[in-house]
Amino acid sequence: MRKKIVLCLLLVVCMSNGSRGAGKITGKVTFMGPIPKTELFTCPNDQAVCGKQQSLDRLVIGKDHGVANTLVFIKNPPPASLSLLKPTTITQDHCRFVPHIVVAAKGSSVQFINNDDVLHNCHGYYYSYGSTAERTTAFNLAQPTAGQKNNQELRKQGMISLECDAGHTWMTAWIWVTANPFATITNSDGEFSFDGLPPGKYTIVIWHEGWDMVSIS
Repeated sequence: MRKKIVLCLLLVVCMSNGSRGAGKITGKVTFMGPIPKTELFTCPNDQAVCGKQQSLDRLVIGKDHGVANTLVFIKNPPPASLSLLKPTTITQDHCRFVPHIVVAAKGSSVQFINNDDVLHNCHGYYYSYGSTAERTTAFNLAQPTAGQKNNQELRKQGMISLECDAGHTWMTAWIWVTANPFATITNSDGEFSFDGLPPGKYTIVIWHEGWDMVSIS
């Protein structure tokens, strides 16, 4: 059976005296069909830090089949400041990138922190879904010591796939670099929301690794 992710979208318009017509969109991404079993990868090295096995299952299902770690953004957003987005931090913790997917503002910097007493590196590639072209490096940072911190500027809009080349092939993550502050990641139960939207018609795009990108208006 083919796996399917379906966007269940609930539109809620919230009006208040101080908002001058500001609206809110809430929704939930859900999984249809039997939930796949978690795949495990046997770690070939650094087992004292990484453990003997790591999960390769990128599909995280929460309450009522909600899908976590799904990117949701408004394709035709109203003008708004990128300062609405929070600063971005990704840690290497027990040989995993945490969090698994983040949203970051174009022109900002992401901070990488190595919490493990082993060599990691943060190798970012510009990513285009479905492309067969050779991958292009966005950045490549070595972090050999525990507690090391590095900041990396994000100059180009779009998706970056993140990997560790230091013998930890299961370590992957994603960075969505955006010039649109109306972008977010679903929570552990697949839920998301956007606040402060003026009245209008919007197109919402959802993306999850391994599935086709979907838009809904």
